[in-house]
Amino acid sequence: MKNFKQYQYRRIMTKENKVADGDYKIEDSVTIRVKNGFLNDTTDEEGNLLPAIETTDGTHIEHWKNGVLHCDNEPAVIDHIDNYEEWWHNGLQVPSKK
Repeated sequence: MKNFKQYQYRRIMTKENKVADGDYKIEDSVTIRVKNGFLNDTTDEEGNLLPAIETTDGTHIEHWKNGVLHCDNEPAVIDHIDNYEEWWHNGLQVPSKK
């Protein structure tokens, strides 16, 4: 699956030209989570971290913080189909922490 790197630092707008905010489904296979127009991880009612981008089948996830790829404790991008992962911190790709 392609990643969404091109959306770093970009504000996401709805079809109605309003700032996106909340959870959105893309083609019934991808969920994106947006806060104030920027891709952003969120938490569910139990406090579990939900990635900003994830496929319905869980084969691709991306962690974002305020519109940039970011994750402290695991790869920010994990793709189980193409078998790769990328580590990012505050929008910059960093070496694997493994």
